[in-house]
Amino acid sequence: MGFDTSEAISVYSDGTESVNSSMTSDTGSTATEMISSRDTIKNYLPLNDTDYPYAGIPRIVIETEYHREINDRETEIPAKLQIWGKNVPESEIMELTIKGRGNSSWKDMPKKSYKIEFLSKTGLFGMPPNKDWALISNYADKSLIKNTISYQLSNLLEMDYTPKNRFIELYLNSDYLGVYLLVETVKISKTRINVSPNTYLVEFDKHIDKGDQTIKTKGGTFFTIHAPKNATPSELSTLKNHLDSLEDILSSEHISDSTIAHFFDIDSYIKHYWVQEFSKNKDGAFLFSVYFTWAPGGKIKMGPVWDFDGAYGVNPILDAKPPSGWLIRNYYWNKALFRNMHFNRQIQDYWLSNNTYFHSTIELVDTYADSIANAAQNNFKRWPILEEASNKLHLYPYATYTEAKDTLKQWIKARIKWIDINL
Repeated sequence: MGFDTSEAISVYSDGTESVNSSMTSDTGSTATEMISSRDTIKNYLPLNDTDYPYAGIPRIVIETEYHREINDRETEIPAKLQIWGKNVPESEIMELTIKGRGNSSWKDMPKKSYKIEFLSKTGLFGMPPNKDWALISNYADKSLIKNTISYQLSNLLEMDYTPKNRFIELYLNSDYLGVYLLVETVKISKTRINVSPNTYLVEFDKHIDKGDQTIKTKGGTFFTIHAPKNATPSELSTLKNHLDSLEDILSSEHISDSTIAHFFDIDSYIKHYWVQEFSKNKDGAFLFSVYFTWAPGGKIKMGPVWDFDGAYGVNPILDAKPPSGWLIRNYYWNKALFRNMHFNRQIQDYWLSNNTYFHSTIELVDTYADSIANAAQNNFKRWPILEEASNKLHLYPYATYTEAKDTLKQWIKARIKWIDINL
C-alpha cells in the first residue's frame, strides 16, 4: 500500500505549487523517494486521533526526551518529530530540539508557540532545507489565517523575502494542540534573507532590552540584532551611530527627497508600509516584529513582514480595531517621512497602481479558511474560545468558525473602501 495522496498538491503562501513531499534532507531527496511504502517505516511516534480525526492537513507529532515539559524560551529540549498523513506516518523519525518562542504569545496564551531546530538541514513540505523553523499557535486569531494571508500579500507585492509556511495539526507528547502554522524563521541564509555577509538583520523591540544583542538609540528605541550573531561592541556601535544619525535627521521639520533616498530603499519601505497599514497591524507601528536589513554604506531595506495575529481589526491598542483611520503612518520613522510631500505621493501612487493585490486578500480568506475548515473544528474543540469575548486577546465572540472567517472578510472590504476614499 502507498501513501494517502488526497493532499498531494499544496499551494504555499509564496504562490507556488509543490508536490507534498513531507521532508527533504541535505541531499534534496524527498520523503516519498526515501520511503517507497508505509511498510518501510519500521519506527513511528504514536498518534491517537480518536478525539481529533484527520482533517485533510498534515499532522506533526513531536515527543520530547522523557516527555519533558517545555517551560521556557531558552532551554532547548531534545525531541523527535514525525509527519503523519491520514492513516500512516509519511516520514521517518527526525531528531531536533524544541523550545518556547514568542513574547505575549508565550507569556499570555495557553496555546504556546515553539521554535524547533533539526540536527541537520531539513526541508519540509517542499520548502527549502534549513535547521530552523517555527510552530506558530495563532491563538489570538480566531480565523487562524491572518499570518498566512499577510505573507501571501507580501509575496504578491514581490517583497524580497516572504516566509514560506504550511498549516499543520500538532501533537506534542501525545497531547493534541490544534492547528499551527509551520513557518520559516527570520534569518540570513541563502534560501531566506539572502544578503551580503556584512549585513545586519535588526528588529524593533520598542521597550525591551534583550541584553548583549540590544542597542538603545539616543531617542530611546531598542533594537535587537539578529545578525551578525554575537555582534562585537564595534559592530553594535556602528549600527547605533547610524540609527542615531537617522533619528537626528528625521527630527528636523523638513526632510529632503535625497535624504530619504540616501537612508532608505524606497521600494521595500513602501511595500512594507502598505502591508502593515492595510492590515492595521499594531506591532507594525514600530513596536515589535518589524525587521530591516542594513549593510554599512548601504540603505535600510525593510522586511520581512512578520506576526499578524493581532491585525485586521481585533486589537484595541493604538485604535487598531476599526477599518477606518490611518495607523502606521503616525509612528516613529513614518511620522517623519510623511512630512515629505514626494514620499506621500509615492505612497499614494503605489496603492493606486497595486490595489488589486490588496483586493485579492478577500478571496484568499476563503481559500485558506476553507482549506483548514475541518481542522479548525478540531482546534476549537481543543481550545473552545470562539465565543470568548472577555479578555484582551479575544474581543469578539463568534458562533462558528465560518462567522469568524466572514467577519475578517467584511473588515478587509471595509478597510479597502476606506483607503480608496481617503487616500
